[in-house]
Amino acid sequence: MKDSPQNWLQRIQSAFTASAQLLAPRPAACLLCGKPQNEARSAANYNHAKLTTRLRQSLCGACLSAIPWLTRIACLKCGRGIPCEDCIRSPHRPFVCNRSAVHYNQAMRAMLALYKYRGNEQLAPLLGDMLLPTFEAMTAEISRRFSTPSGRRSKAKWRIADYWDAVTYVPVSEERSIDRGFNQAEQLASHIAQRYRLPLMHLLIRSRHSEKQSFKTRSERMRDTKSLFSGNSAELRMLHTYALSSLGRAQPSRKVIRVLLIDDIFTTGSTADACSEQLNRHAEHPLEIYVLTWARS
Repeated sequence: MKDSPQNWLQRIQSAFTASAQLLAPRPAACLLCGKPQNEARSAANYNHAKLTTRLRQSLCGACLSAIPWLTRIACLKCGRGIPCEDCIRSPHRPFVCNRSAVHYNQAMRAMLALYKYRGNEQLAPLLGDMLLPTFEAMTAEISRRFSTPSGRRSKAKWRIADYWDAVTYVPVSEERSIDRGFNQAEQLASHIAQRYRLPLMHLLIRSRHSEKQSFKTRSERMRDTKSLFSGNSAELRMLHTYALSSLGRAQPSRKVIRVLLIDDIFTTGSTADACSEQLNRHAEHPLEIYVLTWARS
């Protein structure tokens, strides 16, 4: 018995539908959990002021909603969300303040491990984007210091770049760089520098290799970082020449060179202390050092 024309049309239509499904691009997978975007909770349904387009397009809604943004600051020095024993013990730290984007919880630990230890460098721009709102908030804190006596800000419209002279980062040892293939702090610093057109400078040198800081106790961290870094005199001279040639043009009241120091995690602050001490020690002109970290543990 021959098929009717209607049956043939149905077969042809089914064949076209199957072919279209095979040829259609697969939905993008979330870079963290690996689920297709249409199977996970949609990122479009998750609204947060700190999300960039890249974050929305790269992560599913479930992973976006799991980001523990650090929005409440209890310690103005280190940026922790609760009162900080370390800053109570050492109130006079060699940097102005630290600000971090997220709490370092289990989800963020897993995210950093994918990038830092498993070499998933696709996550580098995402972590960099997560720093942007925190960096802009830090710059806004600085801008409030330039208010007029009446409480009004200057009418001049300063760009974010006008508040900063250089971006630098915590260096890793040569052994770590070879093993990992990159320095996560340098990649984060490069992301900020490119985004805001700031000079990225290599102001610090790693003096020696050490075991991972995450494996050490608080006292071990404090001892280990004391001799771990030194200032890069040649780069610091370049910074002084560059900064002093333009210092005061955008902000006539500013008399110091302002440096942004970037790292991935702030725990006890021993690394930030050690780096800032070396920068201040080798500086030929007063420095104002601010620390920006991706996570606060």
